Amino acid sequence: MRMRSLHIGSFGKMRDKDFQLDPGLTVFYGPNESGKSTTMEFIRSTLSPSRKSSYPQRSSTDSGTIVYEEEGSEKRVMMEGKTDNAGDVPRCMADMDPGTYRNIFAMTREGLDEITPLTGGDIRTRFLTIPGGESVPEVIKSIDEDKDRLIGKTASSPSMINAIITDEVDLQRRIYEMRSHAETYSELSTRKDELERRLSEIRDSNRSAESNNDLYVRVESQKAAFSELAELRKSKLELSSKHMAGKDVQETYRRLSSEKSEAEAAYKAVNEGRRMQASSLPGGDESKLLGYRPRIQSILDRQSRYQSEIAKPQSRTVQNSNGKVRIGVAAILFAMAAAVWIVPGLDTMVKAGVSAVLAVGAVSAFLLIKDKQVYEDNRDENWIHSFESELHSVMKDVGVAPGDPLSDLRRLSEINNTLTNLDSTRNSSTELRMSFMGADNRLMGFLAQYGGPEGYQQAVRDYETFTGYGAKIEALEGSIRKSGFDPDEPLPMVERIDIDAIEQDAISNEIGRLTEEMKTVLDTKELDSLIDRTYSLSAQKNKVLTEGAKAILESAIIQKACSDIYETVHPDVISTADRYLSMMTLGTCHFDLDPRNTDLTVISKGEPKNPKQWSTGLRAQILLSIKLALAKEMGSGEIPVILDDVLLPFDKDRKNGACQALSMLSNEMQVLLFTCDEDVEEMCKGLANVSIITI
Repeated sequence: MRMRSLHIGSFGKMRDKDFQLDPGLTVFYGPNESGKSTTMEFIRSTLSPSRKSSYPQRSSTDSGTIVYEEEGSEKRVMMEGKTDNAGDVPRCMADMDPGTYRNIFAMTREGLDEITPLTGGDIRTRFLTIPGGESVPEVIKSIDEDKDRLIGKTASSPSMINAIITDEVDLQRRIYEMRSHAETYSELSTRKDELERRLSEIRDSNRSAESNNDLYVRVESQKAAFSELAELRKSKLELSSKHMAGKDVQETYRRLSSEKSEAEAAYKAVNEGRRMQASSLPGGDESKLLGYRPRIQSILDRQSRYQSEIAKPQSRTVQNSNGKVRIGVAAILFAMAAAVWIVPGLDTMVKAGVSAVLAVGAVSAFLLIKDKQVYEDNRDENWIHSFESELHSVMKDVGVAPGDPLSDLRRLSEINNTLTNLDSTRNSSTELRMSFMGADNRLMGFLAQYGGPEGYQQAVRDYETFTGYGAKIEALEGSIRKSGFDPDEPLPMVERIDIDAIEQDAISNEIGRLTEEMKTVLDTKELDSLIDRTYSLSAQKNKVLTEGAKAILESAIIQKACSDIYETVHPDVISTADRYLSMMTLGTCHFDLDPRNTDLTVISKGEPKNPKQWSTGLRAQILLSIKLALAKEMGSGEIPVILDDVLLPFDKDRKNGACQALSMLSNEMQVLLFTCDEDVEEMCKGLANVSIITI
């Protein structure tokens, strides 16, 4: 598939735009807000509509067409309305998820930074690892966990074998102690009775001192609380004399502030509307134009007559009837024909001939004398000239260059309508201003009792501090009472009495030891159980050592296999991405292909770096290299790659390398690059198979 042309009827701010596309690399260059991102989103939304919100958002009036070539035929896919497309959807994209399309084939700068599709799921399994290699890290992890669980990393590490050895040593010690015990039961009992009598004497003598010391400890533990309580009570008393802002006062402040904000917003909204209307006036000077308004209205009142006058022809032809002349001439001739008959002395035949000639002449005169054409003026040219002169003068006075009279009349009508609209909002603007000033005065009057906004805020803080003191005082008083003291009374004076507990503790420990030895003398079952336990531990140790040896061998085998296989076998996508990355980084970076690394790792100047160690520029170069290679592999070169300002994080040299990589890729698939970067435009001009479109 190769796109040949775009027609954007309506999308976002774009209207009636046409672009011709080459099959290689096409660079759309223009400054910010020139429509690059809108054009790119038009292509993405037409080829692969998405239900997710994007900019600009689709609307019911959106329309446009993409003409493309697929399998030797010219086809069209169209944007129609808010969510769907129409026409021939490209076959190579028919089953593609919109999210995959936008992450891999049609990336913005934000979409380029999305790494999740590359580090897990179907894309990593299919394209970024050798077949079967995706499970290697889990296998290695499982073997290492078994080895650590059984043998441990060091002689002191927690492990099954170390735990068994520790248990064996402890068992042998206990068996030895039980077998080597030489004292008899009676001797042990006598010694125990003597120690218990001595312990009772010591406890009786120390009981009073212990009670005193217990009180001493409680007193010492509460001294800090009493001191803090006194300070808090003092601070609360000092603060109580200040003018504080309690909850009801704060609610009043919030209400007054809200009233002011609402009044100010309403006033500003009306004034902004008036300002925008006034800005459409010539010179933006409403007061000046109000002075000319009577003349403007006078002109507009005569507009209909002017239009009527200029619609009339300059002159017209009329027929001036000569009917009276025709009738008069005919009547004279007929009269003469009649008079011939009364002339004495003429022959009858002569009279008849003359009469006939005169009669024919009368008839001919009536028929042959025609009406005369005259011309008559119809328009009042003087009035028209006077009106246009006055219109010309008014246009100059209001600050608009005079032009065609009808255009000038339309402009005057617009000015007059704007002045009318401004008149209609003047009173409401004044009322809203007075409302705003009133709300502001009420708020200022409220704050004045605190000395202004800063004083009010201090009063709020004082109130919060005051209530905080109360809560702390209450908590401290409760804690003191739980300790057995009265917070309103001073602590008792107590001195600590030194008690020598060493002898008491030693006697208690010795009594415990003697008791256990006496039990051992009477019962040999414990010794038999300990001996049986040693045999069981020995069997467990042999089993753990066998399983640990197997885990060590398995770890060595898989590590050697990984080193041998993955130094020579590379997935196609990674090989292609590695070539692009080398071009973009001037040969300083390559991908680490060992599947034992679960992260997407690169070797930069000989040092491995995982995603957390990538700089912003390196991250953009790595992700662009992989996604370009993925687009080539997943789309088989049929789906065009569309990029919007993805090279901005690159430095100049690496931008040049990236442009060369895109030029190389465009030999196999169509690439559209949208950029506002002058350097990128200049670099692409010098490359083969590149066309530049300036938006």
